[in-house]
Amino acid sequence: MDNTFICNKVAGLSNRFETCNTELKKRYIAKNITLFNTLISSMLNSKGTFGTGYPFYALEKNFKGTLPVIHEQIRYNNQLKQEGEQSNHIIWPCYECLRDNGDEMPDLKKVCNSCKKIEPSLKPRKIINRLPDIDMWVVCNECNIQAAADELISLFEENNIQPSDINPIQTIEDISDIVNDLENDTMPKKLLPIDAHIIGYSSLFSLLKLVPAILKFSSETDTIPYLPIHPLSYRKVWQYDDVAYNFIHDFLSSFTEFNFDPELEKLLLETRSFVANQYSKEQLYDYLIMTGPKSVKERHKTSLLKDRFEERIHSWKN
Repeated sequence: MDNTFICNKVAGLSNRFETCNTELKKRYIAKNITLFNTLISSMLNSKGTFGTGYPFYALEKNFKGTLPVIHEQIRYNNQLKQEGEQSNHIIWPCYECLRDNGDEMPDLKKVCNSCKKIEPSLKPRKIINRLPDIDMWVVCNECNIQAAADELISLFEENNIQPSDINPIQTIEDISDIVNDLENDTMPKKLLPIDAHIIGYSSLFSLLKLVPAILKFSSETDTIPYLPIHPLSYRKVWQYDDVAYNFIHDFLSSFTEFNFDPELEKLLLETRSFVANQYSKEQLYDYLIMTGPKSVKERHKTSLLKDRFEERIHSWKN
């Protein structure tokens, strides 16, 4: 891969993926999710999976609906172009470092964070964050988490699935091939990067039970609802990230379950029903916005996404 003007190239790829909102792209995304769920269903210790983030806040569980063009993503991509132009780095110094030392790096934070050769906004994780991926979560009993992590790595290797952190250079090249195929009306053979997480069954059960109490406390105290979730995540290796996710945001915006065991499914439906009947759509929309980063507010200005959120809450009522 040519390592000149990398910011323009990555931002351009992400923009092209975003604006190619065809039926083929929707079927391609569904194909990635279905494959992941099929693989996980073969694991003896699995209690189900769920997805968060894109595309789950944009589509129904059965992948119905129109994929919107999210203009906040395009703005975010174009910001990378501007930062690249302002940096005067025609040649991206990380390219040769990743090529020569990538296999020895434990992850893209421990080595890259202390590097002085390039601005923090242009380091590898900041670059590949612009590229599409899918966040998928595996649920299993706490005592089986390590076994599930080992098995998941084997399943990924057998099926050519990987997170974007493993080899950022290859990720950029793969996304380029995927975008070219979609624009040529061809189903891509390569798969999107999967951001995989594992969470214990009891932990998820407890989180779901806590959602009503957290929202009640926030309503009574006029504070931002916060419920931290700290899963095991697959980067270059399995690790616990240094910053927790806010489960309230994921629950409201995109939590989409697959193949949950009956007890967990029952609790999820009961929690959704309680929340949807206890609070107005306007209140829950405010919680959605305030529990996410600034980009969430801009993203959900997209009328289709706001409509999708309201449909989601309405579907929880019964």
